[in-house]
Amino acid sequence: MTLTRPKSLKELALEHLRESIIDGTLSMGQALSERGISDDLGVSKSPVREALAQLRDEGLVNIEPQKGVRVFTLSEEEVAQICDFRQAIETAAFELALDRNPEGLASDMNDNVAQMTRARENGDTKQYLALDTAFHQLIFKHAGNLYLAASYERYLGKIAALRTHLSGLPKHTDLSYLEHGKLSEAVRTRDMPEIRRLLIEHIDRTREAYSIAIDKGSESAA
Repeated sequence: MTLTRPKSLKELALEHLRESIIDGTLSMGQALSERGISDDLGVSKSPVREALAQLRDEGLVNIEPQKGVRVFTLSEEEVAQICDFRQAIETAAFELALDRNPEGLASDMNDNVAQMTRARENGDTKQYLALDTAFHQLIFKHAGNLYLAASYERYLGKIAALRTHLSGLPKHTDLSYLEHGKLSEAVRTRDMPEIRRLLIEHIDRTREAYSIAIDKGSESAA
């Protein structure tokens, strides 16, 4: 029998904070207090401090001496660079996955899209967004390359948090759902040129949506 090691207080604090950033409970740019977090979680400041240091390494928080801790923010240029990164790495992973395990990838993506459909029918946006993140992780699962997977995993939280941030824009999630369905079908038929085209369209929409979100924020502040 294999025993499961209990999670440390740092790991529990890390999971709580990461999930709160990804699901939007903690918004971009929000100030965080070590004391406030430790009081909320009922732990000392030490594991909270360690968790925040880990989140800094993941790019999910910024820590500045004398200024404290804030949830990350992104400029339009940084979003463009994330999109460039995603297009390059997801395309490479798709090519490997189609070569190494096309049946497994197609089956898992079909199941994922079916779960997306149920989440939308139930009006469960949080579950839909989690499935959106899981959909893209499937590419790396079936690519069978640990280095590609680790590179993507490093920025997974930031990508997922950005996804949540954009989900409130009109039609954004509707279009996302349709695009995932088309990608799943292209995987089933092993049509790499179509996958490449759809992926560019899908990720480029993030660039455009973030630009729209920035414009709306500027209008609200005016």
